[in-house]
Amino acid sequence: MRDFDERFEAYMLGHTSEASRWMHVAGMAAALGAAAVAARRRRARDLWAVPGLFFSFAWTGHLVFERNLPVGVTDPVAAFSGDLKMIWMMATGRNAELRELVDRLLAEQEKASAPARSLNAVPGPRTDRRASA
Repeated sequence: MRDFDERFEAYMLGHTSEASRWMHVAGMAAALGAAAVAARRRRARDLWAVPGLFFSFAWTGHLVFERNLPVGVTDPVAAFSGDLKMIWMMATGRNAELRELVDRLLAEQEKASAPARSLNAVPGPRTDRRASA
């Protein structure tokens, strides 16, 4: 289970924008609606639209709001399971949990990328080259 949690955290780093997450929810709703209509009409050939609807919304969210590539490009398994979990959490009113998770992950990422500062570091020469008056 820990492996799934780690993959979900990596997945959520690709979904930091709330607008993008809502685009995924809208895409899933559109896809489920299209599947229901196809089933109701008993026209299996109409099911081709289901993935297209979902991906058109989700990928628009990535391109417009996230400005990144979807996780599915590199890890389709993590994308599928991550999409399902994230969309379920959004649809059941747990967006605040996702927001907190993203904030924590971004803070950890920023902390890890910050240069280490030594307490014994000696400041270097000043680089201020303004002429003194």
